[in-house]
Amino acid sequence: MAPRQRECLRHVYRLKTSKEIALELGLGVGTVDTYISEAVAILRARNRRHAAELFHAFEDAAMTPRKMQLENTGVGTGQADEPPEKAEPPPTSWVRLLPLRTMGVSANDLDPYLRYFWLVFLAIALAVGFGMLAVGLDVLSRLLG
Repeated sequence: MAPRQRECLRHVYRLKTSKEIALELGLGVGTVDTYISEAVAILRARNRRHAAELFHAFEDAAMTPRKMQLENTGVGTGQADEPPEKAEPPPTSWVRLLPLRTMGVSANDLDPYLRYFWLVFLAIALAVGFGMLAVGLDVLSRLLG
């Protein structure tokens, strides 16, 4: 992420508007909005506020020193072995199969097979639609003529 994008997200986290950020950084409002929207896309956030919160959490984690812990390799803890919980992947939403761009997602995230499916589907739908239009106009001209 570019330094200007980071700087804009820091200001968004402090609840500043694009206009206030632009005045403080000496940039145009459109430029600030572009930096913020690029950062939202990079972080795959829902909106600018969510992106600022994600970035702030990342900076906090990077700044806090980590406490060193010793490994207990081969040492029993006295607790019964519990079966590890299986992490289930999140269910695939049917919305992700649609050729629509959602906020914070790149425009190129569809599988090539899904792209081909949508291309063929739209071509067939257009052909059927124009066919129905032609038949309707033909019927209408026979009724009126």
